[in-house]
Amino acid sequence: MSVSKTEIQTQFDTLVSKVIWPEFKKRGYSKTKNNFRYYDSAGWGKILSIQKSAYGDRSNIRFTLNTGIYLPEAERLWTRGRSISNERFLEPACLIRKRIGQLKGSDDLWYELTDQSEFDNLSRLVEQDITTRVLPYLDRIDGVEAIMQQLIQVKEPNSELAIETLFNYGYQNEARKWIEDELTKTIYRTQRQKMLELQARLAHSL
Repeated sequence: MSVSKTEIQTQFDTLVSKVIWPEFKKRGYSKTKNNFRYYDSAGWGKILSIQKSAYGDRSNIRFTLNTGIYLPEAERLWTRGRSISNERFLEPACLIRKRIGQLKGSDDLWYELTDQSEFDNLSRLVEQDITTRVLPYLDRIDGVEAIMQQLIQVKEPNSELAIETLFNYGYQNEARKWIEDELTKTIYRTQRQKMLELQARLAHSL
């Protein structure tokens, strides 16, 4: 037996389909539930995932915006070849993951829809964040080279996976420099050991 949606649930659906989705649709993204995904046959992708809080309910919906930049090679390294999502990738499989709070340079940001919410005001806020933060960030990613340059310039995520991905895409010198920088500045024994092991593994792969 189906249960009719509450007004809050209907407002959330409207926000997703009428406010957020149209600009992504114009850019050639596909929509699967609350995921807007772009995948290029050259082997890269980007996504916006609208994540609901597990602590919400039918009359109180808290949600945030997650972005992801996807590379099959990074997923292959991460899973050690067990599975590759390719055009079906989701945000957790992405190498570079940023929430709207990070894109705004603030703390973690969650929007809230309740009976007390002013829907029009919230809708304008979300639309503004999409058009001024999310889309400009994702629009800059137009190929593998753009992803590599972001890794080189920002050095995020600061992980072995990011460095090894950079190396495997042909940026060996940049990957080595990243490892050297980490070895120079880290004060953590575990991180230093990981970097030394990665350095040895990459040297052996040449």
